[in-house]
Amino acid sequence: MKTKGLALLALVAMLLAVRPFAAGAESVRLVTPIVYGTHLPGLGEPAARLARLLEKRSAGAVTLDLQEPGGKTKPHEILDKVSDGDVDAGFATGSFWAAKLPAAALFSGFPFGPDGTEYLAWFEAGNGRTLYQEMYDHAGLNVHVMPCAFGGGETGGWFAKEIKDAADLEGLRMRIFGLGGSVMSRAGAITVLVPTSGLSAAFAANKIEAAELYPPAVDELQPLKDKIKLIYVPGWHKPETVLEFIINKDRWEALSEKQQKAIDDTCRALLKATLKDSARLQAEALAKMSAKDGVKVRQWPVEVLSALRSAWEQLAREEGARDYFFKTVLDDIAKFRAGAKQDSAAKPAAANASP
Repeated sequence: MKTKGLALLALVAMLLAVRPFAAGAESVRLVTPIVYGTHLPGLGEPAARLARLLEKRSAGAVTLDLQEPGGKTKPHEILDKVSDGDVDAGFATGSFWAAKLPAAALFSGFPFGPDGTEYLAWFEAGNGRTLYQEMYDHAGLNVHVMPCAFGGGETGGWFAKEIKDAADLEGLRMRIFGLGGSVMSRAGAITVLVPTSGLSAAFAANKIEAAELYPPAVDELQPLKDKIKLIYVPGWHKPETVLEFIINKDRWEALSEKQQKAIDDTCRALLKATLKDSARLQAEALAKMSAKDGVKVRQWPVEVLSALRSAWEQLAREEGARDYFFKTVLDDIAKFRAGAKQDSAAKPAAANASP
C-alpha cells in the first residue's frame, strides 16, 4: 500500500509538472501603460482585449496591469520607461518615437504605405518582425517588440472647404503631424499644432481649415462631426495604424518559454482578429456619420493624390539619405509589396492558362 501510495503521488507530481500553466505556477503580472484609452474602439480597446485573451490563454500565468493614459507614465514616456525597466511593458504605436527613431513611423503607418493586409503579410512572411526588433536593438533600447494589433487607417482629414485640385493645398492651414504633416507642407499647406480638445474652437476661429484626427471609429466619438461636414478619403498619410506590445528585454528573457509563447501567440492572434474587425469598424463609422450627422465623404481628386505622392517620394529619399535604417526598412517594404503584387498578378494568369 505504501509503495502504491508513493507511486500515486509521483504520478500526480509528474502530471502537474507537464500540465501547461498549472495553477499557481510562476504567474507574472506585467505593469503595462498604454497610449490610447481602452474606451476608444480600434485604437485603445485592443489593449483590453489583449489583457483578457492573454490571461485566458495562459490560464493566469501572464496578466497585464494596464495603466490608462493620464497615469504615472505619459504615452511619450512608455518606450524609455520600458527600456529602463521602470515599467514592465507597454502597448503603443511606433509613431510616438519617430522623433528619435525615424524608422519607427514605418512600422506604425506612413504615407502611401501598406494597408493592414500588406503589413500582416510583411510581418509573417517577410522581414518585418526582424527589422522591427533590429530598430530597437540598433538604438540601444532594451526592449523586445511584437506587432500586436491593427488600429485602423485614418481618413484624409476633416475639411471646412473643398479641395478641387493641388492648387487648393497652397496656404491651407491644417492640423497634421509627423510624416504626413511634412508631406502636406511640401505640397503648400501650412501645418498648425492644435490639441484634439481645441479643434472645434480652432475651426470656428478660422485658425485651421482642415485637420487630421483618428481612424473613423474614434472620429465618430469626437464633437468635430457636429461642426465640420466634409471628409476626404483615403487616408493617404496613414493607411493603417499598427499597435505594438513592447516588454523590457530582461523581463522577457526571465519569462518561461510557455509564458513567452503565450504572449507571442496572443499578439499574433489579435493582429489577425483586429485586421478583420477594424475594417468593419471604420466602414460602419463612416456610414453612420454620413447618414446621421450629414458628413460628406468624398474621394480625393486624382491630381491631389498625385501631388501628395510626389511630395512623399521626395521626402522619403531625403529621410533615407539622413537615416540608413529608415532607407533599409522602406526599401524592404517596397520590395516585399512589389513581389506580392507580382505573385497576385501571376496567379490569375496561371489559373487561366490553357491545359
